[in-house]
Amino acid sequence: MVHAICSHGYGICSNIQPEHEMEKILFATDELTGLIWAAAKMRPSKSTKDMEASSVKKKFKDKKFAAGCSREIITKGAEMLGWELNELFETTILAMREGEDKVEEEMSNHTKS
Repeated sequence: MVHAICSHGYGICSNIQPEHEMEKILFATDELTGLIWAAAKMRPSKSTKDMEASSVKKKFKDKKFAAGCSREIITKGAEMLGWELNELFETTILAMREGEDKVEEEMSNHTKS
């Protein structure tokens, strides 16, 4: 677990390379989830539930959109996994979609405290 946490910053703030699949997924999706969430918040629904990979691909190509999300790291992560970018986009959107209600609930509970 410690190795996974340290390796997700590989090349940025750590020299520990992701080795196991879970570590590679964490590395690849950390930056990508930020970009996807920013794109979701721009949608009328403000959700990933109706988002397609093609929408993320357009935002990914626009270097000014979510400029703090490193496209280089996202691409490197996909390469580490042996996945095409589109596969990474689709898989990450589906995972975010699955957990979105729970995240929103937790955020709501946190702001009420």
